[in-house]
Amino acid sequence: MIDLFRSDNVVVRAVPAEDVSRWVVTFDNYGLGPGFDRPGFGEDFLRQSGVSAIHVLGRSDDWYQYPEMAEAMAAVRQATQGAARVLTYGSSMGGYAAVRFADAAGADAALAISPQYSIDPARVPFETRWLQDGKRIAFRPEIEKRLACQCRPTIVFDSSSNDDRHARLIADEIDADLIGLDYVHHPATTYLSEIGLLGGLVFDALSGTLDVPGFRVEATARRRNSAVYLSRLSEMQPACRLGLAKRLAMRAVDRAPHSPLALTSLAHCLGRMEEHDQAIALYAQATELGQRSANYLVPYANGLIAAGRLEEALDLAVEAVEELPAAAHLRYWLGTIFSRLGRGEEAAAALEAAVALDPHQPVYRQLLEECRPRLDEGPEGLKFSHILRFVRRRISAPDLDAGRRRRSAF
Repeated sequence: MIDLFRSDNVVVRAVPAEDVSRWVVTFDNYGLGPGFDRPGFGEDFLRQSGVSAIHVLGRSDDWYQYPEMAEAMAAVRQATQGAARVLTYGSSMGGYAAVRFADAAGADAALAISPQYSIDPARVPFETRWLQDGKRIAFRPEIEKRLACQCRPTIVFDSSSNDDRHARLIADEIDADLIGLDYVHHPATTYLSEIGLLGGLVFDALSGTLDVPGFRVEATARRRNSAVYLSRLSEMQPACRLGLAKRLAMRAVDRAPHSPLALTSLAHCLGRMEEHDQAIALYAQATELGQRSANYLVPYANGLIAAGRLEEALDLAVEAVEELPAAAHLRYWLGTIFSRLGRGEEAAAALEAAVALDPHQPVYRQLLEECRPRLDEGPEGLKFSHILRFVRRRISAPDLDAGRRRRSAF
């Protein structure tokens, strides 16, 4: 392991294998926490597969908007000079970088799983999953300029979500092979891993032998036995099809009984059917299997709220905020729970923290100003159902990157 480049913002780390004629250059996904004390994206998999890799790690969740990225990519080009094949590879935020920096890294190919075109609110007003970061980051024009890519990236994404819009925006500016798959969640890496196609996809992209139409057909054909697909399909059913939603979720759990995602989807469906006791038991099981990640603490707490068990929900909400203290929307959510319990001072403190973390979000400040005189009025002091709908829109679905850290959700 060799550091090819290091600054306060970026580390470029080489992990060469015996064969150095082919290299995979990876970029980290979102939510791994600050600093560089972590493995690179896919590092263990690539090392065990005997593939030479260079891992690009950013200081934090800044979408690689660093002034020294040109120097970092120059170090990549220098290290891979003379190689027969170079592939950039990443998922979500890493997929954004795999496309954006393919030319700068001297790549012959790029593989981006569920990438974003951008998260700048001015450019993608439909994107709310990373809104706090999108308003915080100073986007660099030399990075966020119109895409240019000499190679033809392969982009795999959930075509039933906003990831489809990102893929289309990318394809509007460069030639790319789009592989859209319905109901495979964000990012699609876990679905691909579950159906046994992720490793082969990486190797074929690296070797230049990927059969895009054939891969699309095979990835679609295998979805019938995928817990990820069945869970997502269940969640997308309208209220008039709750029976179908339940059957799909139960099939997902049958396929993967220890999957926290599948259990959470079934719990959510049961909650919609007001079968709260069964839902809460499943939420509890999913939370433990998910190592008490905020991905699962949040829906568990919301299930308790729906059942009227606010004190128990509060404990889980506090735990989620402790795990992700910089997530303003979780502070906001916590404040609403405190308010429903009539704990006005703690509600105000949580809402003030949300405003401090994300001063550009008018909803936080507006709620704080509107509810401050009424914080001691108890459960009716706030229109909680409206607030909960807002928070659910802001809380991302679980980041399903296989083998990544539990902090990867938000």
